[in-house]
Amino acid sequence: MVQNPATSSAETAKEIQSLLAQLRKSRQKSLRHGSEVDRELDRSDALTLDKLRRIFARLVEDGEVSFDVAATAGSADDKASATAKWAAWLTTQHDQFTSHLIKYVLDDKSYALRTFCGVIASCPNGILGLDSNSNQSTNAKASSGNTKTQMLSERLLNKLLESVLKSRKCFTSSSLSSAQDRSSEESMLALFDSELVRPYRDVQYFVFKGVQRLAEDLLTGLEREESKRKDLGVARKSDKKRSGQDNPSEQDKVPTESEKHVEIVAENMCRLLLKMDYIAKSQNDLMEDSLFLFPPPVLGDEESLREEEQNNEDDDEDPEASDSESSDDEDQSQEKGKRQTSSDQTASSSFIKRNKKSNLVSWQQAYKHRNALQEAWLAVLRLTVPSRTTKLVLQHLSTYVLGVCPTPLRFAEYFTRCFRSGTMVTNNSASTNSNNNGLTAILSLHGLFLLILNHQLEYPQFYPSLYKLLHPRILYTKHRTRFLRLLSKSLLSNSMLPAYVVAAFCKKLLRLGVAGPPSGALFVLALVSNLLRKHGEVGCLIHRKGDLESGMMEDVFVEDADDLIETRALESSLWELTALSKHYHPAVSALAASCGTEDDKTPMYDMEDFMEHTYKSLFEHEKKRIVAGGVDSAAAAEDEGGKKKKKARVSLTFVEPKGLFCEGDVFGDAFKSF
Repeated sequence: MVQNPATSSAETAKEIQSLLAQLRKSRQKSLRHGSEVDRELDRSDALTLDKLRRIFARLVEDGEVSFDVAATAGSADDKASATAKWAAWLTTQHDQFTSHLIKYVLDDKSYALRTFCGVIASCPNGILGLDSNSNQSTNAKASSGNTKTQMLSERLLNKLLESVLKSRKCFTSSSLSSAQDRSSEESMLALFDSELVRPYRDVQYFVFKGVQRLAEDLLTGLEREESKRKDLGVARKSDKKRSGQDNPSEQDKVPTESEKHVEIVAENMCRLLLKMDYIAKSQNDLMEDSLFLFPPPVLGDEESLREEEQNNEDDDEDPEASDSESSDDEDQSQEKGKRQTSSDQTASSSFIKRNKKSNLVSWQQAYKHRNALQEAWLAVLRLTVPSRTTKLVLQHLSTYVLGVCPTPLRFAEYFTRCFRSGTMVTNNSASTNSNNNGLTAILSLHGLFLLILNHQLEYPQFYPSLYKLLHPRILYTKHRTRFLRLLSKSLLSNSMLPAYVVAAFCKKLLRLGVAGPPSGALFVLALVSNLLRKHGEVGCLIHRKGDLESGMMEDVFVEDADDLIETRALESSLWELTALSKHYHPAVSALAASCGTEDDKTPMYDMEDFMEHTYKSLFEHEKKRIVAGGVDSAAAAEDEGGKKKKKARVSLTFVEPKGLFCEGDVFGDAFKSF
C-alpha cells in the first residue's frame, strides 16, 4: 500500500515541530535551574537532536529540501507551488535546528558537536551544471545535463567553526579567574579536528577559508570600534593613566573588553590551526575520492594534472610572482582572471574556478590548499595572540608552515615583531616571565634564520639581534639547547661573515664562558675554536701582545654596544682564554689551553656533543671515569720488581683532622671526657 504523500508530509511536519518544542522547553529549564539539571537533560537533548538530524537527512536524500543557492531562486509560479512552500518551510525549520545546535556547541556539549558534524555530512550543497563523471561520452554528457554534483555546505561549516571557536565562556562576565578559563575546551577542539577536519581534505580547505574570514571580520570590528572611539573623543583608561608619562610603552596598554574577547578567539583559532599539521603538499595527496567528504568533480585528465602540479611548483619557487603588487604582468593576469570568472557567477559557490591547464575545483588543487593555510595564519596573526600561545605558534610556523606555504617571506614581519617584543621585556626584567619572553625571542629569531637560509630574506639586523641575546643567564635556562643550536648554525654556516662580527662574538662568548657554568664554558670554547679556524683573519686576537715593559694591555672591547663594529673587538685580545685555562674543571682548562693552537689538519669539533652537557652529565661522566680508572689500575699487570702499580688516590684535604676542634681552639677543652 502506497502511503499518501500529504499524510507523510503532515506527520513529518508535526514531528519536527514537536522535537523543536522539546528543545525550547529544555533550554528554558536549563536556564532556570542551572547546572543542577544539566546531566538529566543532556541525554534527552542528545536523542532529540539526533532524531532531527536523521529526519532532515532523509528529507535531503529524498529531494524534498535543498540548501543550494540556485534552488532558492525561481519564478513566481514556482514559489507559489505547494512543493516550493513545503521546501521553504523545511528550510526555516532546519535553520531553527541549527540555531539550537549552535547554542549547545557554545555550551561545550560534545554530543551537539557530533550531531552538527552529521548534519554537515548529510546536508550538502549542489553544484549545478557540472557532471560527476568526466570520463562519460559526449552523448552521455548531454543526457545527464541536469545532474547535480554535491559539495560541502560552506554556510553550515562556518556556523560550526564559529561556534567551536567562540565558546560561551569567552563572553561571560569578567569574574572568571583567568583568560584560560574563558577559552574553548581542548576536548571540543580535539573532537572537531578528529571527527570532521582531519579525515577530509575538502573540510580542511574550507576550515582554512573560514578561519581567515572570521579573523578578518574580528579585525574589521576592532578597527571600526577604535575609529568610532576616536570620532567620539573617548580615550582609554590606560591612555589617561599614561598621559603623564614621558615615554609610554605599548606594554602598559590596557585592552578593552571587546579586545579581550577577540584575543581569546584568536587564541582558539591558533589552537585549532596548531592541530592541522597535515596539509596537502602535492597533487598526489588529493587524487583519492575517499579523502573527501564529498568527492569533487574531476574535469581534467591525468596529464593535465601533472602539468598543473609542475605549474604550481614553478610558482612556489618564485614567491614574487604570486604577489599581485610586484609587477605589471600580474595586474594584467588579474584583469584576465576577472573577465574569466565573471561568466561563472551563476555557480553555487565562489570557490569553483577553472585552472589555466586543467579544470579542477579549488579544493582539489594542492597549491590552493597551501595558499589557504598561509592566508589563514596571516589573518590570525594580525590579531593579538597571548604570549602563552605565541611560543607554540612560532615553533609550528618554523616546523610545518614555512616549508609548504607559497610565500613564506610574508611571515617575516610577524617574526620580527615577536623578536622585538621578546627582547624588550627580557632586557627590562630578569624574572621568570623574562625567561619566557627570552624563549619567544629565540624562536622568532630561529624563524628569521630559516627565512634567510632557505628563502633569501634580507635581514641585516640578524647578527646584531643574535648578539643581544648573549647573556650569562641563557646558559642556565631550560631552552639553552635550542639557542645554542641556533647560535652554532648561524655562525658556522656562513663563511662570509666580516671579521669584526666574528671577533665580537668570540669576545662575548668567552665572557659568557668565564661567568657561566662548566657545561657552558665547554660549548663556548669549542665554538670559538671552530670560529678561529674557519676565519683566520681573527687570529690576531690570539697573538696580540701587550706593552713591552709591563706586558699588560688595555681591553678596549665595548660589550654593550648596539653596533658590532663599535665593540672594537678586533682591537682587543682573547685574554679570557688564559683565565679559562686555570679553571677548576680539568676539561675546561685543557680545552682552553688548546684553543687557538690547532692546525689546519685538526678536525673541527662537533657542536652537538657539547650542547647536552649539564652539571649532572659532567658529574656522571667524571664518576664513570674514576670508576673505570680504578678498575683498570686494580687489574694492572705487575711491574718488573713484582709489585703491583698503586691506584692513584685523590686528596680530599691537606691535613687529616684529629678531632672536632683544632688545637688551641677556645672550645677545645669544653668536650673533654671526665
